[in-house]
Amino acid sequence: MIANGGIAQQYLPGGRKSPCPATQILPPIHDILEDTERAVLMAQRMGADMVAVDLARTADNALVLFPDATLDCRTNGKGPVAGATLAQLRALDLGYGYTADKGATFPLRGKGVGLATTLEQAIDLNPRARFLFRLSTPDAATAGLLVQELKAMGRDPGATGDAFTGKDEAVSAFRAAFPKAWAWTDEGAQSCTGSYRLMGWTGLTPGACQSGTLVAPLDGTFTLWGWPNRLQGRITAVGGQVLATRDGNGAGLRHAADLPLIPVSYHGHVMVDDFWTVGPALRPSLDARTNEEAIAAQNRDEQGE
Repeated sequence: MIANGGIAQQYLPGGRKSPCPATQILPPIHDILEDTERAVLMAQRMGADMVAVDLARTADNALVLFPDATLDCRTNGKGPVAGATLAQLRALDLGYGYTADKGATFPLRGKGVGLATTLEQAIDLNPRARFLFRLSTPDAATAGLLVQELKAMGRDPGATGDAFTGKDEAVSAFRAAFPKAWAWTDEGAQSCTGSYRLMGWTGLTPGACQSGTLVAPLDGTFTLWGWPNRLQGRITAVGGQVLATRDGNGAGLRHAADLPLIPVSYHGHVMVDDFWTVGPALRPSLDARTNEEAIAAQNRDEQGE
């Protein structure tokens, strides 16, 4: 299970991809902000097999966890992340812009000061943990900085099981440095998945899936011949990976009720957007929430929000 952003606020459907995601949340039932040290650590403690983190480059060439290319939506800062130093980011309030009622209230304002987290900080929390790296600023320079920092830490993503996704230029730089690591572009995944839909029934595995990534939307697996067992066997046989999502738009699981959609025999990756709710439903012995927090999450989940 891949915890998207670690522990994150719950977004409205499609909210993560809106121009300003912080204005598309449900009323908070916890005060954890995604892409922060606490978000990563809590997801790992609650049983996430991998944490997806978003990386941005600062003006002084630090790599920080941050989900946007600009500061305007979530923080009390302005302009691109790349225009601010690490010290300036740490002076900002990362929870400043979150609102669940169109700006009437800002329940997380004041709770994100000093929380800007560097890549090194996140990895140091648990060096054996696995990460899915994404770039908020998808350029070759940021990808090159990521490669540089990982090598400086002595970390080989091919050995640790880390992964990388982004634009072609950035993915190419990552693959060149770590050829054994899992890396893909959205376009490459769409090509593999679309080609498999057309060819799967023939028994042939598309060339687009060679060392590629097939994205399997759990609400549309009937279009993927041999799901899950034969499909998995064929994709892994050509060095590929399978990533399950909740729907065809790439959204991850948001509800405990989504878990039964995953066949028992499936052994690929699953994107989880709301790990705070979904994680404990699968691995209750690792539930790190308070009783009050667990009840609030269960009540909202049962209401289908």
